[in-house]
Amino acid sequence: MSPYSTTRNGWGRRLGISLMLALTTTQLCGAPNRTGPPSLQWSLGFWTPWGKQPLPITEIHWSALTHIAHAWAIVRADGTLDLDLQRVAIDAPALVAQAHAHGVKALPAVAQPYWTGDTSSLNTATNTNLNALADNLLRAVNTYGFDGLDIDWEPFQPSGNGPGMKRLLSALRSRLGARILSADAIVTDSAFWGTVIGDLDRLTVMTYDLTGTWNPYSWHNAALFSPDATVFSVDSAVWKFTDKGVPPNKINIGIPFFGYVWSDSSVSGPGQHWDREPKLTQTYYQALVAQGLLPPGMLLPATTFHRDLQARVPYLSIPANADHTTQFITYDDAESVTEKVAFARGHSLGGWTLWELRADYLPGQTPNQPLLDAVDSARRAPLRDLLRLPWVDTKR
Repeated sequence: MSPYSTTRNGWGRRLGISLMLALTTTQLCGAPNRTGPPSLQWSLGFWTPWGKQPLPITEIHWSALTHIAHAWAIVRADGTLDLDLQRVAIDAPALVAQAHAHGVKALPAVAQPYWTGDTSSLNTATNTNLNALADNLLRAVNTYGFDGLDIDWEPFQPSGNGPGMKRLLSALRSRLGARILSADAIVTDSAFWGTVIGDLDRLTVMTYDLTGTWNPYSWHNAALFSPDATVFSVDSAVWKFTDKGVPPNKINIGIPFFGYVWSDSSVSGPGQHWDREPKLTQTYYQALVAQGLLPPGMLLPATTFHRDLQARVPYLSIPANADHTTQFITYDDAESVTEKVAFARGHSLGGWTLWELRADYLPGQTPNQPLLDAVDSARRAPLRDLLRLPWVDTKR
């Protein structure tokens, strides 16, 4: 039986006594412990070639990973691929070679360039050029020595895109054979993914981007637990998917190396109602450190730092001043990342997926990838060291 086993109701809200994901900070969140054997779960990191401070392939802490995905191989409507826009053609040889040298499997993440406004190329390709698309993807796998494929179809609507996704996964499964096929899903699409999970080795449930003005109150980017069924958490999302037939050992939870800044309203923390529509801006852990909002060079008073003991995540509450309005900053740190890895291990899930590796890269600092190092330590620590003290999950 899982050490996390509890009575569940509805969305997976935990009732009664659970087990606290208690932390031994110096052991699990400091310098990585690379001496113990790693857990068997996937530790999949997404690598991207862009940004003001990109993460060099030679700087990746490979011991924290079992799999790495290069974002992205871009799909065109005619079924051909653009392998230049995101530097697959340029960087894949080095990325795959380094991954394999460290015993890590490498995948191209397949996407349409939705950030440019293209939200239809994958649907068109799977409807009218399926065989060409599947053949081109297999050719890319073979050309660069990838170990399989990850399908990151965004935006994805099961009602309109579901038939195309089913055809694509089936075509790729037959071509890839025993090689890896994984995909990425938003938390609200559990019913669809239960119908296609047989073609997949892993499904990343993107248990982040859970904050937003669609919620009835301000909420965290990636809470581990939630107080009620009106907001999502890692816990509630996982049980939504298992209830729809996705096996736990095929689920990767998403762990973000980013967060959000709430501003332009009265919101200063989670669980609050706003006096006017707030503005939400995505921010990377890297940026929060660079701005002096987090250690080691934290410029804010300690009173701005808080930890939600139910949601199991940190946040900053910054009062208004002459330069900005009141701010609520939701993010993940080494402790919350450790707890998410412990959650995946304790529930015998398929693993976790990290978006994205460069967001944690702090060149010139020690450690220079603190969140990835926390993942490394947590996947190697004896599970009993992660689960030490009882606690009661009650409403805020």
